[in-house]
Amino acid sequence: MVAEKKSFSRAAEALRLTQPAISQQIHTLEEYYGTKLFERTSKRVELTSAGETLLPYAKQILDLSAKSKGALDDLMGRVTGKLTIGATFTIGEYILPQVLAEYTQRFPEVELNLLIHNTEEIGEMMLDYSIDAGVVEGRLQHRHLTLTSFLDDEVVLFAPPGHPLADVSKVRAEQLEEHTFILREAGSGTRATAEDYLQKIGVAPRKIISIGSTQGIKEAVEAGMGLAILSKWCVRREMLAGSLQRLTLDGFHYTRPLSVLERAGRFQSRAASEFVCLVQQYAYPKA
Repeated sequence: MVAEKKSFSRAAEALRLTQPAISQQIHTLEEYYGTKLFERTSKRVELTSAGETLLPYAKQILDLSAKSKGALDDLMGRVTGKLTIGATFTIGEYILPQVLAEYTQRFPEVELNLLIHNTEEIGEMMLDYSIDAGVVEGRLQHRHLTLTSFLDDEVVLFAPPGHPLADVSKVRAEQLEEHTFILREAGSGTRATAEDYLQKIGVAPRKIISIGSTQGIKEAVEAGMGLAILSKWCVRREMLAGSLQRLTLDGFHYTRPLSVLERAGRFQSRAASEFVCLVQQYAYPKA
C-alpha cells in the first residue's frame, strides 16, 4: 500500500492504521532483508531497486495467504473475508449497487470494497493484484486477462428537451455533423464506445468536449452544451423525468457487452467466485 500510495500517511489511512504502525512495519521488513526498501523525501516515498524486486513477491505472498484461507473456508462451507471489486463508472454507479445489495444479503460476513475507475485502470489493478474481480464495459486485450460477457447494454444518443433535433422522429446521421458532442475522457470504456458509435454512423463531430464524469456529461447536456452518447442505464431516470430526451437514429441500434474481468490462472476466493456467479446470473431489470 505504501508503494501504491507513495505515502506513509495515505497508506495508513487506506489500511485504517496509524502512520507510526506503518513506519514500524516497513522498518521491520528493512531490518529483516538488510536493505532499504523505500527512498523517503519531504514530498513522497519511492521504492528502491530492492523494493521494486520485493514488491511482486509480496503480492504473491498475499495471494497465497488468501488461497489458504479460501481453501479452509470452502472446507467448512463459509463465505467470509474481504472482497475488492473494480468496476467501470457506468457499471459501478448504475448497475452494481443492486447486485451488491443482493450479495450482502446472501453473504453478510464478506467485507466489500468497490473501486470505480476506467477500463484501462481496472485492467492494471487486476494485473497488479489490487482487486479480486473486475466488471468492465470496455475492451481489453492481455494474455493474462479474460473477459466474459454477462449483459448486453444499449447505448443511446440524447439531447436536452427543446433541442432542434428533439422533435425529429428519425434523425439522419448527416444532421449530427454540425453539433457539439460531449464525451468521456480518453482511456474510458464509455469514450471508446461513443467513438465507435460515431464511426459506425459515419459522423465526425466538428467539436468535442471531454468531461471526466458521467454525471458531468448529463448536466452539460441538460444545460444545452451539446449531444452525448451513454449507456441507457445512465440516463433512464433523466429520460423518465423529461430532463433528457433520446434521439432515435434512422435504422441504427447499438449495443455493447458488459463483461466480468478475471486474471487467467489466478486463485479465486470463494467470496470472489460467488460474486462472479451472481453477476453472471443476476436477473437485471430492463433499463
